[in-house]
Amino acid sequence: MNDFNNSGELYTIRNQFYTGQHQKVAAYDVQLFSQVVRPKVLELQIRSHVALAHDASQLIDDGRTQFADHATLFDLLQAWNDLHALNTGDSTYFEAVNQAEFEAQACLTALYWTKVHGNHEQAISILAGFVSSTAASAHDLEPYLLLVQLHLIHGRFAEASKVYAQFQKFPVSARDDIVYQVTESWISAAKGGFDNINNASCFYDELLAADFDGDAHGKYHLLSVLFALTVQLKRYPEAQDLLEQIDQLQFKNDAAGDLLANRMTFEYLTKKGENVVVLLRQLAGVNPNHALLADLKDKNAIFDAIVEKYQPANAK
Repeated sequence: MNDFNNSGELYTIRNQFYTGQHQKVAAYDVQLFSQVVRPKVLELQIRSHVALAHDASQLIDDGRTQFADHATLFDLLQAWNDLHALNTGDSTYFEAVNQAEFEAQACLTALYWTKVHGNHEQAISILAGFVSSTAASAHDLEPYLLLVQLHLIHGRFAEASKVYAQFQKFPVSARDDIVYQVTESWISAAKGGFDNINNASCFYDELLAADFDGDAHGKYHLLSVLFALTVQLKRYPEAQDLLEQIDQLQFKNDAAGDLLANRMTFEYLTKKGENVVVLLRQLAGVNPNHALLADLKDKNAIFDAIVEKYQPANAK
C-alpha cells in the first residue's frame, strides 16, 4: 500500500492533519479505514484532539484495547495527552527518550523539548538520531519536516538544505505527500528571490482554498505564513487584507501577540513605524514574554552597554 499518493487511504487525513484541520481529523469514523492503517488514523486523531485542547484519554484506551500490539504507540500518546490535559509542565516519559524507536516518538519528543523547554538543540539531536538510525523507514517524513523547520528558525540554511537533500532521496511518490510539499515550500522561501518566494506563496494560497470551517487554528497558521511571504513580495495591499483576516479570527494570548508583532512589521514597512510604540504597549499587555519583546530587550541591553563603555569618564 502506498500511503503517499492521492490513491492512498491516508492521503486526505494526512493532508488535513498537517494543514491544521484538526476538527475534520478528529471527526473521522476509524471503522471506515482498513485494519492495517487504523493505528495511524488513531494517532492523528489523538494528536488532533490534543491540539484542540481536548482530553483524548478515552480514545487512547480504545486504541490500547483494539491494538494491543501497538502498546508503545499508545504509551507515547498517553504521555503527550497527559502533558497537555493535566498541564504537568514536565514529562518523565519524554525526558527518558534518548534514542527514538519510531517516527511519532521522535516527533513528539522533539516537540516536547521545543515547546516545553525551548531546547531546540535537544530536539534536533533526537530527530537527527532517529532519521540516521535503522528504525526509520521510507514512510517517515515528519522528522525531516521538523528538522528543516528548526534549522531555518536559527538561520541555518545550509543545514536545512542538507536535511532536504536527504529528503529528496525518498520514493518519487513521496512528493505527493503534504509533508514533502510543506518542507519544499519552506526551503524555496528560505532561498529567497522572487520566483522561489512566489512559488511558496502560491502553494499556501492553494492550501487556504480548503474549507477551514471549525478549524480556525489551521487557518490562522496558513494566513500568518502567507502574510510573511506576501510582505517579502512587497504586495502590501494583499498583506493588509491578510492581517484583517487574521484579526477576524479573534484569537487571544500567543496568537494575538503574533498578530501585533506582524502589525509592527507592516507598520515599519508601510508607515515608517508610525504606530509601533502603541503596538508595543499592546503586545506587552497581551504577552509580556513575546519573543519580539525579549529580542528588543536584548538589543537595548547591548546598546546600553556600548554607551556605557564609551561614555567619557567625567560623565560617569
